Amino acid sequence: MQFLKSLDRKTLTVTSLVIAALFLFFLNVLSNAEIRSAQLDLTESKLFTLSEGTENILKSIKEPLTFRFYFSRKFGEISPAHGNYAKRVRELLETFKSAAGGKINLKIINPEAFSVEEDEAVKLGIQGVPLDQSGENGYFGLAATNSTDDRKSVAFFNPQREQFLEYDITRMVFELASPKKKKIGLMTSLLIEADPMTQYQPWPIMRQITQFFEVKSLDPDVKQIDDDIAVLLLIHPKIISKATMYAIDQFILRGGRAMILVDPHNETARMSPRLPPGAGSSDLKELFKAWGIEFDTEKFIGDRASAVRVSAQVRGRDVIADYLAWNVFDRRNLNNDDVLTAQLTSVSVASAGALSLKEGSPLKMTTLLRTSPLSQSIDADLVREEPNPAEILKQYKPDNKIYTLAARFSGKVKSAFPDGPPPPEKKKGAKDDDEKPVKLKPHEAASKEPINLVVIGDTDLISARFWIREQDFFGQKMSVPLSNNADLLINALDNLSGSQDLIQLRSRGFSVRPFYKINDLRNAAEEKFRDTERQLSEKLTALQKKMKELNVENKGGKVILTQAQRDNFRQSRVEMLGVRKQLRDVQLALRKDIESLDTLLKIVNIWAVPLIVAVLAIIMALYRRRRYNQQVTQG
Repeated sequence: MQFLKSLDRKTLTVTSLVIAALFLFFLNVLSNAEIRSAQLDLTESKLFTLSEGTENILKSIKEPLTFRFYFSRKFGEISPAHGNYAKRVRELLETFKSAAGGKINLKIINPEAFSVEEDEAVKLGIQGVPLDQSGENGYFGLAATNSTDDRKSVAFFNPQREQFLEYDITRMVFELASPKKKKIGLMTSLLIEADPMTQYQPWPIMRQITQFFEVKSLDPDVKQIDDDIAVLLLIHPKIISKATMYAIDQFILRGGRAMILVDPHNETARMSPRLPPGAGSSDLKELFKAWGIEFDTEKFIGDRASAVRVSAQVRGRDVIADYLAWNVFDRRNLNNDDVLTAQLTSVSVASAGALSLKEGSPLKMTTLLRTSPLSQSIDADLVREEPNPAEILKQYKPDNKIYTLAARFSGKVKSAFPDGPPPPEKKKGAKDDDEKPVKLKPHEAASKEPINLVVIGDTDLISARFWIREQDFFGQKMSVPLSNNADLLINALDNLSGSQDLIQLRSRGFSVRPFYKINDLRNAAEEKFRDTERQLSEKLTALQKKMKELNVENKGGKVILTQAQRDNFRQSRVEMLGVRKQLRDVQLALRKDIESLDTLLKIVNIWAVPLIVAVLAIIMALYRRRRYNQQVTQG
C-alpha cells in the first residue's frame, strides 16, 4: 500500500492501462478457447437457437458425420447479400457442431479457381456460379458424409430459403444418421403401378416416388400393417372391409404416419377404360369421424379466381368457359411458411373437396392449400356424368369463404373401434380353412403420441394430364412438369418419413429484416396516389367527352368557339391542373414521410446509443468522484 502511495499519478495511470490491456488480451484468448459457444440470442425468431427437435436429432447421432462447407470469398465480395448469408450459415453450422457433442466434424473450405478444392466441390455436387467472364466460378454449398460414405448435399444455399435453413440441415443429419431407404405402404383403388403381365406402364407419379422411396403395395384386404412402413399412402381408398379399416386405425394410433388423398369425384378413373370402376367419391368416413376431420363427398369446390378456361363440346357445339371444377392455384393459395409448400409455385386440382375440423375435434389443422374468397361449394353430381362447364358457371355464386383443400393434421385421437377389433368377415363362397387367422397386436384405444397426417381433398392431381406434358425430343418422349403436384406429394412423404422431431420443425424467421414501417408508408401513399390518378383519368375522359359533345364551327380552317365553350375548356383546364397538383403533393408527402423516418432511424442508430453510453459514463464518473470525496473527508 505504501508502494502505491509512493508512485506518482502518471506512473500509476500508465501501469493501470498496461495491466488492463494484458487482462483484456488474456480474456480474449480465454473466451476463444473456452467460452466460444456461449451466446445470447435476442432475435425475435430465435434465429441462433436450435429448436428442441434439432437438438434431439443431434443427440441421437451414433457415428461421426463430416460437414464440408464450401464458400468462395470472392463470391462474397462480389455479392454482399450472399456474403452476409454465408456468415449466417456458418454460424448455424458451428452451432450444430457444438450441440452434436463431437459427432460432427466441420470443415470450412474456400475453393479457389482451378484448385483441388474446387474439383472436390464439383465432385460432391456443389453448384458453381459464374463470377466473371474468365470462367471462374464461386461456390456456396454444403456436402455431408457419414462413416459409410453416404452423401447428402445442398448444392447452393439460396437466401430465399433461409426460413428453412435449420430444417434442411437437420434433415440432412437425420438421413445420414439413418441412411436406409424409407418404405412407403401404398393402398389404392387406381391402377397407378406397373403390371408386367399386361405390359401396363406405371403412372409418372410412381416413377417419381420410387426414385426416393421403397414402395410396398398393400392388399386391399390387409388385416395388419407392419411397423417397417414409414408412411402409409392412401390414394382414392375404396375400403369396404372393416378389418382393413381397423388395420389403418391401429397403424396410425401406434405412431404411424399417413398421407391420404380422397376425392368427391375422381375424373381420371371415369375417363380411362383401363381403370377399374373406381370413379366417384372416396373417403375414410369412419376414421375421419372418429378423428374429427370433416370431408363432404357430395360437394366439390370451384374457385373462379383460379378456374381453367376450357373449350368443351356441349350438345354438338364448342363452348369456351371457365371450368370451375378445374383449378390451378399459385403461390397466393399455398402456405409459404410450411416446408411442404413454401417452394412450390402452382398446384393443379380437379373437382377437389374441402377439408375442415369437426366441432370439438382434438386435432390441429394446418392449411397447406386454400382457395380464394371467390369460391363456391358445388354439388358434385354436376361433374359426375357429362359435365357442362357453361352450366356450372351459370349457377356460380361465390360463398365469400376460403376453403382448405390440403392440410396437415396433428394431435392425440381415440380409436374408431373403441370395442377392439371387429369380428372376422367371411367372404362369399369361402370356407373356414381358406384363411389363416392373423395374430393382431394389442389393441390401442387411443394414440399415445400426436398423430401426423397430410390429407388432400383431390386424387386427380396425381394424374399425368394435370401436372405434366409429354414432349417429343429427337424421337424420345420427355415429361415436362406443368405444375408442382409431384413435388407436393414427394415433399409430404419425405417430411412424414422423418422422425417426430423433424416433422415438428417449422419455418424460422429471416436474418434480414425489411423496414416494414417505411414499406407501409410507401404502400399507403401509393394507394392514395392511385386513387388520385384514377380521378385524373376520369376527369380527362370527361373532358374528352365534353370536347366531342361541343358543336365546334370550322370556318376557313379556323376553329370558332362560343363564350360558353371557352368557359368550359377553361374550367376543365383548371380542374386538370388542380388534380395534377394533388398528385405532386401526394408524392412530396410520401418523400417527406420516408425521409423523416429515415432521419429518425439514423439519429437513433448513430447518436442515441453513444449518447446513452456517454451519459452513463458521466453518471458513473460523478458517482465515483463523490465517493472519493467522501473517503477523503472521512480520512
